[in-house]
This record gives sequence, C-alpha cells and structure tokens, in this order.
Amino acid sequence: MTTFSQSFTSSPFQAPQPASGAESVGRLPDRLHVPRSPRWYQFLFDVLAFAVSFAVYYALRFLSGLFTTSTEAFTQPFVSDERIAAMIGIVVALFIYWALLFWFAGLYEDWYVRSPFDEFFTVVRITFVGCCILGVVIFLDDLSSAQNSRLLILLYWIAFCGSISLGRIVARSVQRTLRTRGIISFPALLVGSAENVRTLLASVRQAPAFGFQPVGVVMSGADEAEKWRSQTLPTAHNEHLPLLGLFNDISTLLPSLKPNALLVSTATPDHEELLRMANVCEEHDVTMKIVPDLYEIFSGQTRAQHIYGIALIEVSAEIMTPWQRVIKRLTDIVLSLIGLVLGLPLWALIALIVRLETPGGAFYSQIRIGRYGVPFRIWKFRSMYNGSDKTTGFTQVNDARVTSFGRFIRKTHLDEIPQLWNILKGDMSIVGPRPEVPKLVEKFTEAIPYYPRRHKVRPGLTGWWQINVHNYGDSIDEIRGRLAHDFYYIENISFRLDLEIIIRTAVKVLKGHGQA
Repeated sequence: MTTFSQSFTSSPFQAPQPASGAESVGRLPDRLHVPRSPRWYQFLFDVLAFAVSFAVYYALRFLSGLFTTSTEAFTQPFVSDERIAAMIGIVVALFIYWALLFWFAGLYEDWYVRSPFDEFFTVVRITFVGCCILGVVIFLDDLSSAQNSRLLILLYWIAFCGSISLGRIVARSVQRTLRTRGIISFPALLVGSAENVRTLLASVRQAPAFGFQPVGVVMSGADEAEKWRSQTLPTAHNEHLPLLGLFNDISTLLPSLKPNALLVSTATPDHEELLRMANVCEEHDVTMKIVPDLYEIFSGQTRAQHIYGIALIEVSAEIMTPWQRVIKRLTDIVLSLIGLVLGLPLWALIALIVRLETPGGAFYSQIRIGRYGVPFRIWKFRSMYNGSDKTTGFTQVNDARVTSFGRFIRKTHLDEIPQLWNILKGDMSIVGPRPEVPKLVEKFTEAIPYYPRRHKVRPGLTGWWQINVHNYGDSIDEIRGRLAHDFYYIENISFRLDLEIIIRTAVKVLKGHGQA
C-alpha cells in the first residue's frame, strides 16, 4: 500500500497537497457568502409565505366586511396603538407556533434531494393539523364565534398551505439555479473502481443541479488505480480527476480535504471495507452516497433518496424526525420517573437483601460506552460476589460469580432497575442497543470496523436484540448477529417499535428468561 502510494506521487494527475486542496474546495461559496444549507432557503421562504398568508387572512377577517368582530382592539381605528399591539402579539405567537411545528415535523431537513411531491403532501398534512389545533384554541377562547371560526380557519389554511407550498417550490428553484451556475457547490470525492467511477463522474457532470464538485478519485485497489491512470483522454463529461489514493487512505483524506460528500461506485465491493469507510465518514461529518446496487451491503443503515439526475442512496440518513426524538425522550423521562418512584419500597428491599446476603455494596457500577461513543457510568443491583467484575465478559449459565439472590434478580431482570436513573439522566433510553464496556468495544471494533455505528442512538435498558436472543456470547460471529438486530432497530426506530419491544420485554421478564 505504501509502496504503491509512493509510486504515483509524480503522476500528472496527482492532486495538490491536502492543505491547498482543502482551501480551494470552498473558495467560491466563501467569497460570495451565499448560504449553502437548504434549511436557510426553506426558512426564508416560509417567513415570506407566513407574511403573505397572514396578510390575506387579515384582509378577509377585518377589512372585507364579511365577518364581524367583538374584539375591542380590532374595532378601533386601523392605526390605533391597541390594534398594533394586538397584531404584533398575534403575529409573533403564530410565527413561533408554525416554526416549532415545522421543525418538529422534520420540514427543515434537506428536502431538496427528495421528491417535491413528498414535501408538498407533508406541508399539506402538517398545516392542516396545525390549523385544526388553532381552531380548537380559538373555539375554546370564544365559544360565541364557533360558526365564523370554522370558515375563517378553513380560509386561513388554504392561504397558508398555498403560500408555504409555493414558497417551497421557489426555494427549490433558487437552489437549483445557484447550484447549476456553480455559485453553490459541494466538494465530493469519487470512490470505487475505475470504470464505475468514470460512469459516476459522467452522471455527476450531467446533473449540475445537485451541485457536486468532484475534487478527486480514490480507487478500491492498485489495479484499479492503474486503470484510472491509463484510461483514454478526457472528454467533455469524462475528464481525468486527480488520483488521491486507495480505500485505506480515506481516513487521512477526509480530515485534510474536508469534502461534503463521498460518492461510491465499485464493481466488486469489499463489504467490510465499505462499512469501515461509512464509519470514517460519520466521524468526520461527511455524507456517504452509494449507487443503488450496493444497497444490500448497508441493510439496516440506509434510506433511499431521489437525487436529481443521479441514482444514489445516502448512508446514515437521519431516521427520526425531531418530534419523534422529543417524544422518545419524554417517554424515557416519564417511565423512568414512574418506575423509580412507585417501586421505591421494592427497590429498597432488594438493596437490603443484597447487602445482607454477601459482603459488599448494594449497587454495582461500571463504565460503559454510550451514544456517540461517550463513556458513562451504569448502575445495577449487585448480583455477583464482590470483586467479580475484574473479569470482563458475558455471564454464562450457572456462572459461579453470581450469588443466590443475584441469580433470582438476574432471571427477573430486577438487577437492571437502577439503570432507570441512567435513563432519567439521559445516558440511556428505555429501548436501544445494549451498552458495552470499553474493552469489549475496542475488541469488537478491531474485528468489525463498523461496530461503532450502533452508537448512533442511546443504549437501552432493553432492545430488539435482547428480546430475540436467549443465549449471550462474545464470539465475533455472535456479535455480527447482534449487530444485525441493532441495525434493524436503528433503521426502523419508532414509537410503535419501542412499544412492541417494551411489551415483549415485560412478557420475557414474567417468564424469567434472564441470563443467570
């Protein structure tokens, strides 16, 4: 690898040094100070749409003469202080309301790379729900205006939904124009085999509306690199790009070049290598996109997206919308509080029995790896003889380290109850992958480079793997099987799935299927 890397340092296609390359990558957008984030354009045109729709509503409600009002502030002359103060209060409250609702619904994501029809129907649904909530509030505030309120809310929804939808279309058009003209660009590395990358490069050049700016290529192996160097002379859409290295060089290229995206297309994919690459991209906040025929490699870690003119699938897309994340966290807080408070007498009794049975404290703590790889201290009722934690590994059936009462609380999972404190603090969730000790994380990561991807979510008190597997082990094959369960949960994470796992966990606890 090192020998080959040195062999092409004198190639005419060699890229500039990383520092200068990184500097040139963002030069155009930085000079023009043009925002590149789609969220900025969405928010800007939402503000304009909000102003237009409110002006239409105000004209219909107070200036058209079609509706009467008993609100004193609005019966005053148009320029009165009372009316101005009332209007400012209403406008500010409504703006905050809609901004929060749109954010919770996930409408400030990168909708530019998804179907405009998906965005339109989401806007229709969210604005309808939001207007229904407003209608209920207005009705409760003034019961005498129920008849007018229904019609006014309908008119407001039509004006607001139409304005927002039109604004989103304009936002897409503005972004498309800026990207096509190169004013907005996203530096990208093209990765894979020579023939596939050549085809991908042609597709990128034919789809300027997405704004990809290829800065170099990375080949899957030495043979493919030689093919790339010896390929025919460049054409209009198939020019030579600098050869930056091989797959193993990705971990050093990303921090130096700082691309926005890694575009992958290879004829004979090395599954382990591609998954390792995905993990490196996540560490450096680089979006990884692959051609569709590689989808099976990333089962449990991808979500397909429609991209203008290019068939690509984005790895590590955000699975949960903001409101789903908030609901999940609120659920964790409520359930952990209920469990800690209502069960306090039982937890005190368990702690007392643990203390009386064998020497040592009632609780056992250990460092585990949590979300984003951040260590935290986990708490359990002690179920083993004092000092048994010096050996690292899963507990086996009839493990000699487990005490008599410890065997009971492990069978019934009562030893896990103190983790409700970890959940309340935010270290863990009710449902998620099992948290592991740092030594095991290092061991598994060395054998399976994509293992840390399970740390995208908070570890859980219970999880999809825990309810589907009865025999625990730490062999690499068993860990691969566990990862399949963890990735399934991460891809399909939802309130419904969490509820299913909680119910199935309760059944499992009642049957005493814990490892003891």
